[in-house]
Amino acid sequence: MKFTEICPRSKLYSLIDIRLFFFATKFFYQNLFKYLNKQNSQEGGQNPTEVIKNQLRIYQYTLITQIINEKKMRGKKAMKRSKILVLLLAFVMVLGLLAGCSPAPAEPAVEEPAPEEKIKVGLSLPTQREERWVRDKEKMEQVAAEMGVELIVKVADANMQEQITQVEALLTQGIDVLILAPHDAAAAATLVDKAKQEGVPVISYDRLITNTDNLDIYLSFDNVRVGELQGQFITEQVPEGNYIIMSGAPTDNNAKLFKEGAMKYLQPLIDANKINVIAEQGVENWVPENALKIVEAALAANNNEVDAILAPNDGTAGAAIQALAAQGLAGKVPITGQDAEKAAAKRIMEGTQSMTIFKDTRDLGTAAIEIAIKLANGEAVSTNGEVDNGIENVPSVLLEAKIVTKDNLKAVLIDSGYMTEADIQ
Repeated sequence: MKFTEICPRSKLYSLIDIRLFFFATKFFYQNLFKYLNKQNSQEGGQNPTEVIKNQLRIYQYTLITQIINEKKMRGKKAMKRSKILVLLLAFVMVLGLLAGCSPAPAEPAVEEPAPEEKIKVGLSLPTQREERWVRDKEKMEQVAAEMGVELIVKVADANMQEQITQVEALLTQGIDVLILAPHDAAAAATLVDKAKQEGVPVISYDRLITNTDNLDIYLSFDNVRVGELQGQFITEQVPEGNYIIMSGAPTDNNAKLFKEGAMKYLQPLIDANKINVIAEQGVENWVPENALKIVEAALAANNNEVDAILAPNDGTAGAAIQALAAQGLAGKVPITGQDAEKAAAKRIMEGTQSMTIFKDTRDLGTAAIEIAIKLANGEAVSTNGEVDNGIENVPSVLLEAKIVTKDNLKAVLIDSGYMTEADIQ
């Protein structure tokens, strides 16, 4: 039915179709209901939708009934009332359109959750003079970045006072965990105690810190076993003869452990007078130049008559080989090493160094960051041993070391990706 049948004289009537009216009013109601429901859910009141729907249905029914009835009426009065109703319908249509075009109520602001703070770990290393400590640092930096850990690195450059200053500074920077590889195992005890006072857990990294009962974890290799591997190898190569026995820095507890392991094999042969020790000395600060002086002096004092050298690491082994080479003895005297440095691997392939001990710093560095995260989160750390530091048996995570010779160097070092063929050319 068209409204022109009700009020044929009005031009406005010709624009209004009853179907358009229903569409407009429905559109208006839907927007109204949506708005009221949203407002109501935000304010937490009771839902008024059903009440409004009923009222609007009554209004709609009444309005339509009146429009239809107007068709039956006659006269000016009926015409006037028809005009009023049509204007009212037009007004309802405009309201519907406006409601549809009105912007929706703004969504309440949703607060973004505060980003989690990164775990902050302090790392104090004794040196970067040896290749192995460079590898330790690089690996920990890589793993920390991958795990979203902020790692603050300090290097003491073989200076204990510098390490004390650096660690004290780290403790003022809000670190959650301290990874400490001490230059001086005994002197570092005060740093562990200070960290404890600040509530900062400490990982003794690779080198055991002595004379404190505040260590949380000792992470290293089984260093007595490392010494055993060295001692077993050299005594099998040279069961009797003149020996130069070098150990690491007197301030490094690991040096003590290496020698302890090696002497399990050497001492019985010494006691049986099969091994004659022509020199026995620790290498101050692990510095190769100090090892060079020890070997040069021993050779000079014994007319170059040396049959084997126990060198505690690759740096001291390289220095010993330099002294031997000066006397035309390089490659003729079996010599041990440790750390699987590239220069040592090259010497092994050339035949001047007999062996090295591979302690995979990739595993050690990864374990350090993983343990630090657990300590920062208050989680338990799985251990596989205890090591006595003079005060207590420290819970320890001890990784496995491997002996490397010319026979297995490619399989252990190159095939594992630790170094490349080019490194040993």
